[in-house]
This record gives sequence, structure tokens and C-alpha cells, in this order.
Amino acid sequence: MTSAEKRNNPGKPVAMNQLLAAFFDNKKWRNRLELHAVFKFWDATVGEEIADIAQPSLIRGSVLWVKVADSVWMQQLHMQKMLLLEKINQQLPGAKLSDIHLQLDSTLANTKKRPEEKPHTLKLVPDKKKEQEFDHLIGSLENDEIKASLKSLWLKLQERRNKK
Repeated sequence: MTSAEKRNNPGKPVAMNQLLAAFFDNKKWRNRLELHAVFKFWDATVGEEIADIAQPSLIRGSVLWVKVADSVWMQQLHMQKMLLLEKINQQLPGAKLSDIHLQLDSTLANTKKRPEEKPHTLKLVPDKKKEQEFDHLIGSLENDEIKASLKSLWLKLQERRNKK
């Protein structure tokens, strides 16, 4: 139904989706709305590893702002920015993003945990002497959480080395 027909039939009901489509077209919001589709497909587009440390936060104009968990990943993503932008724009229906701005947000690293993750279990027993040396090395640290994280990282590294 054209807008002229609608004016000629004021009492006839109009479907909500038609009203919203007309409203968005009138306000020229359709392109802005299309840009926000990136929030739906971000994880699938960038992959699980990047999605764990970087998430889109807002769109200003045609610029996507992405929160990144740490500065190392921020630098890595900055170098891949044009590739990411191209991959994202290929999936957008009409409007395109012009740039990606990255911002550091250290809280992001703690919020994105996959439910299928299970605690790390060792398949191979590390060398006891090396393990004692490592325990001695981190023994002077005061923070038990940091000690545990370092130990877990070291054990994973040992497991990886043993697989090779």
C-alpha cells in the first residue's frame, strides 16, 4: 500500500512491520539499524579465540568501537583491522562500516567464559625435578592466585612440549 493509499483509507489497519519500516525510512535509520547486525555475527566472524578477548561495544556514525581485554591483543587486532573490517562489511546487508576503533577494557577477559570449558587435566606427568624448580621459582610470590595461574600455565606448556 502506497502512502497515498494510506491517506485515502485512514480507517484501515496497517501492519506494524509496515509502520516501522516507513518510520525507519522516514528517519533514515535503516542504514544505522543494518550496521548493528555486527553484534549478532561478531563471534562467528572473528572466531572463538578473538571473541573471548574482544567484543563490539557501540557504533558511532559508521565506526565500530571494540573493547579488547589486553594491550597485546589490541596491537594484534590493530594490525588485522582492515581484514576484520572487510570480513564484517561482507556480511552487512546494505550500509558499511568505515573503521574500527579499539579500546582497552581489562574487565572483558574475566566476563567471557565458555560454558563448555572444563578445568585443565594433565595427560602427562611433568618431570618432578623441573616441577620442584618451578615451584621454588614462584615461591617468593605473595599472591596465591598469581602463583596458581603461573603453575597452570607452566603445566600446560610442559604438556604441549611433551606432545611434540
